[in-house]
Amino acid sequence: MTEDLDTLPPAPVLETDRLLLRPFTAEELDAVAAGEPQEQFAPGFPTPEDVDFARESLVAGGYFFTETVYARMAVVEKSSGQVVGTAGFVGPPIDDELEVVGSLSARRRGLGYAAEGLEALLRVAFADPAVRGVRASVPQDNAPAEQTLRAAGFVHRPTPGLETDYVLPRPA
Repeated sequence: MTEDLDTLPPAPVLETDRLLLRPFTAEELDAVAAGEPQEQFAPGFPTPEDVDFARESLVAGGYFFTETVYARMAVVEKSSGQVVGTAGFVGPPIDDELEVVGSLSARRRGLGYAAEGLEALLRVAFADPAVRGVRASVPQDNAPAEQTLRAAGFVHRPTPGLETDYVLPRPA
């Protein structure tokens, strides 16, 4: 990472047909880290993965992980106004690639939300001319995530370990 944190663009608010992806508030991040349900959180949110993300963000000081263009954001279902998951990037580009990450509460899976959020994130990623590709690592037992990535044009990239790596090169 060669960018100065002070010069990073702020986290955007992304809107799709059914979702808003927006930065977490400080209060929400604290609640997620504690695994505490809130009125604006959908049943099943936060997931254990979300709790880990929030705790790591707070230990790191929060800013980089919650307030920049490379943030992991709250996924808000427009129809209910509830936070139903998280989506965003792991950090700034490494070797000219961004890594995308996300999760949804169990009751919101299978509705096409992952594909919708991923499409919005890809627009952000490829708006940066320095980004040559977007990658994602998926546990080998997560077939729905793999299907979502393949449908978006990601291709498998062999890597050692317990996760399957996918990459989407910059569109021509």
